[in-house]
Amino acid sequence: MRHNKKHIRIIFLLSVIILILNDRFFKGYFRNEITGKLSDIAGLFAFPYFLSLLFPKNVKINYLLTGLFFIFWKSALIQPLVDFFQSIGLGINRIVDYTDLYTLIILPVSYYYWNSKFNDVFVVRFSFKPIIVLLCSFAFIATSLPREYKTINLKSNLEVTIKEHKENIITKLKLEKIDYENYFFLFELSEYKTEIRTKLVLKELKNGLVSVKLDSIIDSETRGGFLGVNENDSKTLDKFTPKDYEKLFLERVIVKLYLK
Repeated sequence: MRHNKKHIRIIFLLSVIILILNDRFFKGYFRNEITGKLSDIAGLFAFPYFLSLLFPKNVKINYLLTGLFFIFWKSALIQPLVDFFQSIGLGINRIVDYTDLYTLIILPVSYYYWNSKFNDVFVVRFSFKPIIVLLCSFAFIATSLPREYKTINLKSNLEVTIKEHKENIITKLKLEKIDYENYFFLFELSEYKTEIRTKLVLKELKNGLVSVKLDSIIDSETRGGFLGVNENDSKTLDKFTPKDYEKLFLERVIVKLYLK
């Protein structure tokens, strides 16, 4: 099939959109194994296809280099280069997880799709290429924007009692179950572009009451921009005490539970 600039392949576009949605929304909302791998799958499908749109005479090379770069990127070999970029303020985000290499199986699927004659195109009346380039550039760059992970491990004794069904609290807060009473809970500090992971203990009491205890503040993930993580945000969070987190938890989590 000829890849005319006014004929846009739908599955390719969907893979780019999925990549953006997963990185910007799904990962934060669901935070599970599926969302962890979905970006790699969508990116490996879309990126070599995008390169082939730009360089249609080197399709096989585009796919081969994409696979090799992905393997290199996911290995510990590149860590000195990552450290160098971070040292000059150009933070980049990656997690070394060798199970991600399983997603390379999508490359031959994408290559087959490039060469296929599937009738999944729509026609536009203007050159869509500049928009596609911008959309793809945003998707691929945003995936590697820097993130700073920090271990906090602060204990807390904050405990409140709420008149609510335990299952409703679990649903409203989107808690991740550890065991019968213990749960992971993520809450956002948007002013610092940071997500805090905590451990909660939920106990059912008499008369329809539930005890909600903020047991510990475990770690944080701070999102950065193209020039790295904002040092002021990072330094401010380093000064937070258990009391600071407890105050935020009361204001932004417990109060909302009462209001819902």
